[in-house]
Amino acid sequence: MDEERENMGWKIDIRSHQYVICSYINDSAKKRALDLCDNADVLILGSAPYEFVSKRVRQNKLTFYYAERLFRKGIWHMLNPKTFFTVLKRFIIPGRKSNFYLLAASAYTAYDTSRILAFDNRRFKWGHFIEVNPNGSHDRIASNQDKLKLLWAGRLIPLKHPEYPIYIANKLKSRGINFSLDIIGSGELENRLKELVNKYNLQNNVILHGAMPPSDVRGFMEKADIYMFTSDFNEGWGAVLGEAMASGCAVVTSHGIGATPFLIKHGVNGLIYETNNYKSFENNVIKLVQDARLRSKLSENACNTMIEKWNPKEAADRFYHLAKSLLGTGDLIYYEDGPISKALVLNNKWFSDDTI
Repeated sequence: MDEERENMGWKIDIRSHQYVICSYINDSAKKRALDLCDNADVLILGSAPYEFVSKRVRQNKLTFYYAERLFRKGIWHMLNPKTFFTVLKRFIIPGRKSNFYLLAASAYTAYDTSRILAFDNRRFKWGHFIEVNPNGSHDRIASNQDKLKLLWAGRLIPLKHPEYPIYIANKLKSRGINFSLDIIGSGELENRLKELVNKYNLQNNVILHGAMPPSDVRGFMEKADIYMFTSDFNEGWGAVLGEAMASGCAVVTSHGIGATPFLIKHGVNGLIYETNNYKSFENNVIKLVQDARLRSKLSENACNTMIEKWNPKEAADRFYHLAKSLLGTGDLIYYEDGPISKALVLNNKWFSDDTI
């Protein structure tokens, strides 16, 4: 974990958890980890070295690969011999075995694996699961109804487009709307954002808070009316989307974010805009700003989505029943929606304003 994320409060001592084996600590720990991976009834493999799964590949033991996008920057990277052999070992060969399945932690992982003919009809929706309050929007902190609260949080880097909320703030100010915008995060574009705030005279509307611990970010989410998620296709999953939904925000999110097609139904529990299309983003935010009833509907439905489907316990229960079925009768289980439902093959162009 890099220093920036540690300073934001993400650092944990994983050795303090009794269920964690740090295979890199010593030879004994590594041997124990390898033995468990070789002999477990079920294995979920993330980014661990290939040696932790090589024996299972040979023996075709029940295994789930847990992955975000494989080719964020294009499949042409497969022309690099090192990349090709890595993908061959990790995905192509295992992905054609009957007991190997994909837990897609991005809506675009299925498309990436389909291009290398791996995990055909064995792809499940998955993700990064965050803490969800079962009381949902009922515990939301009441905001000043006279002033609309907008929120954006993330690293201030190009792929996340933190300039979008500044542009929309300028538009809202020009329309005489009473609002505040909180931007949380740090990064290389911080000075650029400050310049934009000054350029548009937004000092009384926009606050740049810098980085803060995740728990503090959730506090801001619980007070916000609208959450804006503006990353492009380089975003893997995007855990803040689920956090904002669980906090009861009405969200406007880019279609290129890995979590968006899994979590959001446009107009039901959030609004989706076309990635890298600022006008599409602006139109959706303005729609929410002007319609308090729509904000309330999206807020309530977003909470219910997280409470009923996209939470750690529900995901664990569904995964357990799938694994039990595969080890027993060998039958596949696909839930209708949410975790362990079928991950369909979506390319980058599945959504545009023309499809709404």
